[in-house]
Amino acid sequence: MRWTNYTLLLGIGVIWGSQFFFVELVIDDIPPLTLAACKALLGAAALGVISLFVKDRASHIKHDKSKKRFLPYLWIALLEAVIPFFLIGWGQQRINSSLSAILMGTIPIFTTLMAAIFVPKEKINAFKWISVVCGFIGISLLIAPDISLSAGNHDVFGTIAVLGAALSFSGSLILIKELPPISPIIAMRNVLFIAAVLLIPLSFIFENPVNIHLDAQQWISLVILGVFHAGIVYMLYNILINRSGAVFASLNNYLVPLFGVVLGTLFLNEQLTSMDKISLLVILISLGIGGINLRKRSST
Repeated sequence: MRWTNYTLLLGIGVIWGSQFFFVELVIDDIPPLTLAACKALLGAAALGVISLFVKDRASHIKHDKSKKRFLPYLWIALLEAVIPFFLIGWGQQRINSSLSAILMGTIPIFTTLMAAIFVPKEKINAFKWISVVCGFIGISLLIAPDISLSAGNHDVFGTIAVLGAALSFSGSLILIKELPPISPIIAMRNVLFIAAVLLIPLSFIFENPVNIHLDAQQWISLVILGVFHAGIVYMLYNILINRSGAVFASLNNYLVPLFGVVLGTLFLNEQLTSMDKISLLVILISLGIGGINLRKRSST
C-alpha cells in the first residue's frame, strides 16, 4: 500500500511537471487562447467520462441552483483554468519550459500568503514566514537579471506571465472550499466545462483556430495536455489524498519543478543559467520549510 502511494505521488509529479514540456512542443503552432480552450475542453471531457463511474458523496443533498451557487464555479474556472492556461501558453512563447516549471513551484508560497490575507482563521507562524520570504527571494533571483537588462535566457514579461498563472492557481485553492460538497472530480469537471465555454468563443474571436495546422506529434501532445494534465491528474490527486492525506499529497510540489527542469534540459536542450539553478534551489528550500510546517501541524 505504501509503495502504491509513492507511485501515485510520482505519477502526479511527472504529469504536472511534464506539462511545460508538452506546451513547448505545440506553442509555436497553437496560439495561447486556443491552447487553453483545447486543454479545458479535453480535460472536461476526460473527467466527464470518469465521473460516470464516481459516486457523488453528496447526491442526497438538495443542491442550490441559484446564482450564489454558480458564482464559485465561475470564479474558480477563471482562476484555475481560463487565466492560468492562457498565461502559461503566452509566457512559454517567451521563456523555456524549465523556467516555467521552476516558477510554478511557487504556488504553495503564494497560497500560504494569500490564505493569511484572505482567510481569517489562517495564521502565519515562523515556518510559514520563512517559507514565504525564501520563496520570494527565489523569484527575485529569476527576475532580477531581466529587469537589470543583463544577460539572461528568458523574457521578463514571459516570467511575469507564468508567475501570474501561479498566483491565479493559488487564488483558486483559496476559493475551492466554496464549492458544493460533491466529489472533487465532478466539481473539477464542472469547472473545466465552464472554462471551456468561456475560452472557446475567445479563441475564435482573437485567434481563428480553424487555420491551425498540426503534425501528428503535436496532436498527441495536445491530447496529453488536455486529457492528462487538465483531467486525469485530478482523479489521481483525489485518490492520493483519500489514501494518504493532503500533507503527503502536497509533496508533489517538490516534484513539479524538478521534472519540468529535467525534461526541458534532456529533451529540449534547454540551458539553465547559474542564477536559474540557485533560484530553483532556494524555491525548493522554501517548499521544504513549508513541508516542515505541514508535518508539524499534521502531527498535532
